[in-house]
Amino acid sequence: MKNPVLKFAILGCGYIATKMAAAVKALENRGMGVECYAVASRSLDKAKKFADEYGFSHAYGSYEELAKDANVDLIYIATPHSEHYNNILLCLEHGRNLLVEKAFTANALMASEVVALAEEKGVFLCEAMWTRFLPAVQMVKDWILAGKIGQVESVEADFSMPLSHVERLHKPELAGGALLDLGIYSLTFADMFLTDEKIGGIANHIVQTKTKCVKFHTGVDATDWIDLTYANGQVAHLKTSMVAQLKNEGIIYGSEGFIRVQNLNDMEEIQLFDIAGNLVESVKPPRIENCYEYEVLGCIEALAKGLKECPEIPHAKTMQMMTQMDSLRAQWGVSYPFEFSPGKVWDRSGDKSFLEVFDIETGESKLLKEFDKVIEAPNWSADGKFLTYNSEGRIYKYEMETGAITEVPSYFVDNCNNDHVLSPDGEGLYVSHHTKEDGLSRLYKIFFDGRMPVLVTPLAPSYLHGITPDGKTLAYCAERGGEYDIYTIPAAGGNETQLTTAFGLNDGPEYDCDGEYIWFNSVRSGRMQAWRMKADGSEQTQMTQDAHWNTWFPHISPDRTKVVMLAYHERDVRPGEHVPNKNVEIRLMTGSDKTGWSEPRTILKLFGGQGTINVNSWAPDSKRFAYVRYEKG
Repeated sequence: MKNPVLKFAILGCGYIATKMAAAVKALENRGMGVECYAVASRSLDKAKKFADEYGFSHAYGSYEELAKDANVDLIYIATPHSEHYNNILLCLEHGRNLLVEKAFTANALMASEVVALAEEKGVFLCEAMWTRFLPAVQMVKDWILAGKIGQVESVEADFSMPLSHVERLHKPELAGGALLDLGIYSLTFADMFLTDEKIGGIANHIVQTKTKCVKFHTGVDATDWIDLTYANGQVAHLKTSMVAQLKNEGIIYGSEGFIRVQNLNDMEEIQLFDIAGNLVESVKPPRIENCYEYEVLGCIEALAKGLKECPEIPHAKTMQMMTQMDSLRAQWGVSYPFEFSPGKVWDRSGDKSFLEVFDIETGESKLLKEFDKVIEAPNWSADGKFLTYNSEGRIYKYEMETGAITEVPSYFVDNCNNDHVLSPDGEGLYVSHHTKEDGLSRLYKIFFDGRMPVLVTPLAPSYLHGITPDGKTLAYCAERGGEYDIYTIPAAGGNETQLTTAFGLNDGPEYDCDGEYIWFNSVRSGRMQAWRMKADGSEQTQMTQDAHWNTWFPHISPDRTKVVMLAYHERDVRPGEHVPNKNVEIRLMTGSDKTGWSEPRTILKLFGGQGTINVNSWAPDSKRFAYVRYEKG
């Protein structure tokens, strides 16, 4: 922060802006390090009226004028959340520090882009989820840590408010509905008091979500019920509604009592009860004005320390909550017109596939065969004589010399996906097959000579990607307890070993030709990137650092000097998605541990994605690799 007193500005002059203006004016009047500096509206008259009413010295008739004002230390974005994405981009392009009203953006895809841009530009960015900054939060946590309610077992939260008269909340095009305006408070309440690692000393991931919503006639969510189960057995029962009568309360239940919080958003009063329901203690936490001031004070402190995010709600937490809300809306079938349609993305009917080989030395591609259907994920045999690929649930061999195609016999293993590897013994492949019993993916070995398939792991879902050079161990991505991590298992079957524990998706593991390292991709940094670790899971190291691209499936060449990977632009997919029917890039990274690794460079641009290069497809000579591009039918 360049000024001893923070010059505060507000972008947008609606209802929420009046709340923040009153809070900032209260801080200014008390000499608490902030100045009411500027406001901006699309109407200069409205901006002037607002500035006069709340004592701001500057008024602008456009958002761009405010963004260009280099004297501003922090801009609070107070527009509807459907507008946040564009407002944030405008301000970041001019290097302005930002406090953005919740919901941060309309979805996680937009959030990931603006977070990456802020980090790249070195600009402060914080979500204005004021609840996380309240003194009352620490008071509640102190009661819990002191054992006043025993072991925390569950929470209930209900934030309902009759807002059906608010036109903005009716409209899908304005990201309307109850979740982003009200439901975020219930979700935040559960997150603060059930997932804090200090409580119980363990990370407490959500392992099950059960949810239902009743929609408004326009298609947005009107009333939502959300039940969450956590890894340690704790549960959360959450509700929000924009049509029900007013209710705003949260309860934390413990083995020896419970804590009731009046008002989820500003925590007006906290009450401690014993196991019999007797009131033991009641506290009304301090407030200077209306509690919006605490997030401003949090930003002042963070900026004074040179931080680019607030510890109370770091970027990773914002992304976690945005992703959770995306997942809930997906289960409800609630989407906004400006979002891409998952159904359209996954509609591959009529797609043509082109099996091709890229030559690293010449930089040229060679077409092997065109298909009038979807084929995916070519593997190249160790002797260089054939490729295998999956299509319509089966595995096929393509002979390099003749172009002949034969189906690999797999009998009941007839729903294979694009996660498969050739076995080093030459007998067949290990595949991921969606079993008929529950539709979940399990690992099997199928054989070229027609022997019956063999089940490797009964646990599901499991998605195969790697095998050791001696063929004794498989590496795969699996969902266990609500988290997707990387596991290994003996190829002959047995107990699986977990190698990663980082929050979010860890996927695509494959061994190098010496079996020393496993290359994989992980979203743990906020964007999907290439990583590497020792075969035992140690020394997990990020290998790519691309702020605006999501990197999937790093494939190491047999000579261990080249890695090819698939890259999606940040605006095309959420960080944890690898979908088909997208413009993508294939990138190449070269080097070694002795010489160092280069930055990835783009060698191919194509229409593809899911299925293009899911598994290792390097030729034995390390000079070529196979891939699939698509043409939309």
